[in-house]
Amino acid sequence: MAWDEIWEKIFSEGEWGRYPGESLIRFIARNFYSSERSWLRILEVGCGAGANLWYLAREGFNAYGIDGSASAIKKAAALLSKDGLSAELKVGDISSLPYAAGFFDAVIDVECLYANSRKDAEKILAEIKRVLKPQGVFYSRTIADDVHVGKSRKMLGSKEYTEVSDGPLAGRGFARLTGKRDALELYGASFEVLSVDSLITTFNNGAVKLSEWNIECKKV
Repeated sequence: MAWDEIWEKIFSEGEWGRYPGESLIRFIARNFYSSERSWLRILEVGCGAGANLWYLAREGFNAYGIDGSASAIKKAAALLSKDGLSAELKVGDISSLPYAAGFFDAVIDVECLYANSRKDAEKILAEIKRVLKPQGVFYSRTIADDVHVGKSRKMLGSKEYTEVSDGPLAGRGFARLTGKRDALELYGASFEVLSVDSLITTFNNGAVKLSEWNIECKKV
């Protein structure tokens, strides 16, 4: 299963935000706000506690979410139920998606693929391609290779780390960082890559940097 068990502990003990990121909202708005939303199916892989699904369901889309953490799915269900919303939620393995081929109009990944090895990420992307309709679109927000990776860390492979001592990746288990060339190669093996744009946030008066890629793709 392409999932680090540390996330069950993280989701069971931590509190999570309610709202999606602005870049995801722009992606959905640009691609789907002029469409008949009730006909559209959108899947989030690694949906976590459900903030993005809450937004999709509230906007009238058919929202689907899958995560390896039972605690995450429980929190997502509670968040949706609180506002009278619904989504189809599953505890499962994102490297073997339990959906039919060509089922979804879009798939989104918000900081999920980065927590998987390059080998597992290739499998996950192939599965995402399988479940997307022809011309379906894919949004991925993943950690860039110039992020602050702590004062100490354990290196497992090329740009792959665990036991990060401090910063935005601390306490989150395995992390795979991605350069722009890496992104074009990895995502381009399964999709037409439409754009790779950077999103940079700093903390502690600029001392710590969280650097990410917003990657948009299409199944052709």
